[in-house]
Amino acid sequence: MAGTAELPDGDSDETARLQGEQTAAYERRGPFWGRLTQFAAVVALAAGLVASSLALDTVWSFYPGVGVFKSTPAQQPVEATVHECRRVGPVSGDGFGYWWHCAVTVRTRDGREVRTVVRHSTVTPADRGGPVEFREVCHGKGNTDCRYGRPAWRIWAFALALLGILRTSLVLLLLFLVGVYLLRTVVGVPRYYAWVNRRGQRRRFGARRADAVRSRDGE
Repeated sequence: MAGTAELPDGDSDETARLQGEQTAAYERRGPFWGRLTQFAAVVALAAGLVASSLALDTVWSFYPGVGVFKSTPAQQPVEATVHECRRVGPVSGDGFGYWWHCAVTVRTRDGREVRTVVRHSTVTPADRGGPVEFREVCHGKGNTDCRYGRPAWRIWAFALALLGILRTSLVLLLLFLVGVYLLRTVVGVPRYYAWVNRRGQRRRFGARRADAVRSRDGE
């Protein structure tokens, strides 16, 4: 019947086979070691989540610009004076490696002076002693939310925006898998698959009822 949510027979058989193999492996180990194996998967996935996030942070840290690839808001040329700097690493919010966080004073063309801190080694102690060419991009009502960085090609900001989408997708996937394996750790693999299959049967039953109602209404 058109519109049913049932899987093709081949997919259903393959799913049942995989569930049977995993359930049999869990039962061979016993409840304690079976749950411990599932928890080990949780730890591995959590470590992968942290490591992948830090790796992507590292890639982002090599970009010195303001992170805007659109023509609006416009990037305004400004000058920055570098003050004290602090080194972070080997693991930090900037990723892997050692990076500089430096306090700077930014002077704009309209006479404003803004004191802020720039990360990712955008400037280093070697830049002290003279003005540094910067760019300013401001957002929000009254342009109160401003970002500062060095001049950089917009194509790199666009590539990093795509990288941000990839990062979000990867984080959501790994968090979902952590949740699945954590649930399997708590209830055990057999009870987990029994719960999954009951939910699948209820969805298929609901889909068949909806199809039957649509077919009756169409007569």
